[in-house]
Amino acid sequence: MKSSELFGVMVRIAGFLIITYGLWNVWAGFETIVESLLPASDGNSADLPSVFYYFAFGIPAMIWGALCFFLADWIVRLAYRGEPR
Repeated sequence: MKSSELFGVMVRIAGFLIITYGLWNVWAGFETIVESLLPASDGNSADLPSVFYYFAFGIPAMIWGALCFFLADWIVRLAYRGEPR
């Protein structure tokens, strides 16, 4: 296995992990929306995290991970310009 092929595999693995992180954040955001709609029993909802936080980190992470995952060949070509195919 050439170093460029190994680098491509590593870029795809990183992209998959970033997509997973983004999906986890978006899922947590949807759960927080449901929890914020339900009335709190003690009347204090200040300790709940913001819904915006989860979506602000989750959606860009999913986009960045998808770009890394699906454009790994292009990233490898940029990194290894002088290497013959």
